[in-house]
Amino acid sequence: MELTAETVAPALPAAPAAAGAWATLLRSRSLRVLLAIELVVALAVVGQLWSTRRQVVEAEQRELASLAGAMAAQADATLEAAAAALGTTRDELARGLIAPGTPGADALLRAHVAGLPQFRALDITDAEGRRIASSHADTAPAAPLAAHEFFVAARDGATGALHLSLPHVLRPEDPPSISVAMDWRDAHGRFGGVVMLEAAPDFLDRDFDRLSPSADTRMAIYRRDLGLVADGPGDHSREWAQDDAAHGLWDDPQRARTRELQLPGGERRLVAARALARAPLLLVVSRSRAAALAPWTRQAWLVGGFAGSALLVTLLMGLRNAREQARRRASEAALEAEQARTLRAFQAAQEGAWEWNPATGHSYLSPRMKELLGLARDAEVHDGPVATALLHPEDVEPLRAAFVEHAAGRQGAFDRVFRVRTPDGGWRHVRTRGLAVAGPEGVLLSGTAIDVSDEVQAREERQRLEDELGRARRMEALGTLAGGVAHDFNNILASVIGYGEIARDGLPPDSAAARPVERVLQAGQRGKALVERILAFSRGAPRSRVPLRLQPVVDEVLKLLASQLPAGSSLQQQRQAPDAVVRGDATAVFEAVMNLCTNGLQAMPQGGTLGVALDRVELAEERRLFDGRLAPGRYVRLVVEDQGTGIPAEVLPHLFEPFFTTRAAGGAGGTHRGTGLGLAVVHGVVVDLGGAIDLHTRAGQGTRFELYLPWCDEAVADDAAADDAATLPMGDGQALLVVDDEPALVDLASELLAGLGYEPFGTASSAEALRRFEAEPERYALLLTDELMPGLSGTALAQAVHALRPGLPVVLASGWGGPQFERRAAGAGITVTLAKPLTRAELARAIARALRG
Repeated sequence: MELTAETVAPALPAAPAAAGAWATLLRSRSLRVLLAIELVVALAVVGQLWSTRRQVVEAEQRELASLAGAMAAQADATLEAAAAALGTTRDELARGLIAPGTPGADALLRAHVAGLPQFRALDITDAEGRRIASSHADTAPAAPLAAHEFFVAARDGATGALHLSLPHVLRPEDPPSISVAMDWRDAHGRFGGVVMLEAAPDFLDRDFDRLSPSADTRMAIYRRDLGLVADGPGDHSREWAQDDAAHGLWDDPQRARTRELQLPGGERRLVAARALARAPLLLVVSRSRAAALAPWTRQAWLVGGFAGSALLVTLLMGLRNAREQARRRASEAALEAEQARTLRAFQAAQEGAWEWNPATGHSYLSPRMKELLGLARDAEVHDGPVATALLHPEDVEPLRAAFVEHAAGRQGAFDRVFRVRTPDGGWRHVRTRGLAVAGPEGVLLSGTAIDVSDEVQAREERQRLEDELGRARRMEALGTLAGGVAHDFNNILASVIGYGEIARDGLPPDSAAARPVERVLQAGQRGKALVERILAFSRGAPRSRVPLRLQPVVDEVLKLLASQLPAGSSLQQQRQAPDAVVRGDATAVFEAVMNLCTNGLQAMPQGGTLGVALDRVELAEERRLFDGRLAPGRYVRLVVEDQGTGIPAEVLPHLFEPFFTTRAAGGAGGTHRGTGLGLAVVHGVVVDLGGAIDLHTRAGQGTRFELYLPWCDEAVADDAAADDAATLPMGDGQALLVVDDEPALVDLASELLAGLGYEPFGTASSAEALRRFEAEPERYALLLTDELMPGLSGTALAQAVHALRPGLPVVLASGWGGPQFERRAAGAGITVTLAKPLTRAELARAIARALRG
């Protein structure tokens, strides 16, 4: 036979369909009412049975409490009689009325114990535990009792107190017994021994069988140490000896309250406990809860069976009636369920649905689709899904054309993204997909739409971050390259400036020979300034970082610009942060502000107004700028705004790259060719200070730069008087270790230091310098070293010598130290750094500052 859906379907299990039918029946109102009534009746029956059960348990607990009280009273009476007999004997011993070891003493003891049928014998022991008198007929000697715990307790405990032993055997021929002991003292109060009564193990509970209401009721008596004194009449077999339960009852201040306990084996028992008044004993009476509830259980089964049968018959009749009603509603429910599933699917996907017939103009938009188009959920729409003024003007016609092309069959899949104006003035990106279906009334377009604003924003943000990362990598690569070149150039300049100063000092001032040397030094200083500009964006040169007020630096720049303004240009100043403090190098900040303002003036070759503003801003949340991000906090904002032609979009990715310029000689950008270092220096200084840059520019409307620098809360040091240039700090013959991989610079530094009164020891190898220091670590007063050297770098050398001699002053002189230079220097314990090329004055002051510490 061929297997088809029709042939296989009848053989499939009908259990799911049956389960669905029962679920439908249970939704019937009449059946629910019937079930509620039956539930009330069932609960009433159960409640009555449970109330009866509680009454049975309470009655049993009261009976156990009465039994425990009666047994405790009987035990206290027995112990009171024992205490009286022992006390009498104790007093007679103290007064000398009994002479132990004589027949008269034994006879007197037998007379005392004759009135106590519960006890077998009355004995007296000496302080060593030896029996010296006894009412027992057998006088055979027994082992001393001094080691028995009841003897120790009587000897060391309170005078006149009762002490009960656990069941034990005193003589091999005797049966087990319990000793009730009390100490006795002589006339001088010295411990003389123990007076004790011997009783059968059940002397406290022998009447329990007579008083017990049932055979399964149990009793046990415990000492404070959980020793089992009695467990009911019999052979002391510990039939119900629950030590853990007794421990809990001893510690319970409400132990007289009857309760229910679960034994380790799982059995639950009703328990009543009483503490004896005459001795520290706890009497516990219990009965199995199951045995106590057995009559009630049989009655509950009978009542429950009858009630359950009646309720079941009623329920079956109700089900028959409800099934007929359920069949009538089945088809309606199936249709409603299908509609609900479709609606839930659209709601979960947050998609809108639409239909449009261009021929008839008929259209349908779901409430969600209207929301996506910026309309009210109940708005009337007659012109299709693009008939709204909230669509972006640039998207209306392309969207209509896409509808037409798809309806005509000239375009495959219909999938478009368009923008819709939001209430806050932004734009929502909506993606719509649809399908054209031919029908009797023409082509019907239908589809769905979804908000993809987050996806578009994420894509744009990812692209922006990739651009920012690429720009940062280019800046780092160019900075490293420029820093390396500047480092080598610095070494050349160091020789030029150093030996030029030596030559100038050896010539008479204002002589014919001194003037060319002075020109050489001036050229060297200009080369040094150019190198410093290159190193400003490579961020690898040593810099001083001190708290400084920013507004005076800006004022100095503006004064200088005001005297050099081109014709037709003017300055507009607005400074509102006189107390603004940043931490950095004043010279670098001055150069950055000057470069930014100069760049703005050069952007206005025909003249215009350059606006410069300084204020304070406080950010409550992170902000992303054109270059960098700002964490929440306080910042100083410097704004420089020109009225030039703006910056083209294709230039923006390269704006802060060194040596990139758009100004050619004689071009539209001005009459001077740019070096491409101005904005690169600005960027390097701002990043070095931990700030960020924002940029706003539009063609024909000028450019606005905003520099955000972190606010510094440190105090600004008072301006010190300038050092006298003619007076330099001199040395006192201290030995200095000088290290540089350029031999010429080693010779130059040694010559300068010798002229300053020091004793230099130079070497061109950092490894050789370390060997010298290891040989004589206490000889040198200071280490002067370059940073970038073969083998050990300057910071590594400083760490090595500090390991041998902590606290040795180190001066690190370098033209360019590479990435993270200042962090490495601080990590090596270096506090004084110098930027090459060095002048004699800079070197003298740095050495003196390091030696002072």
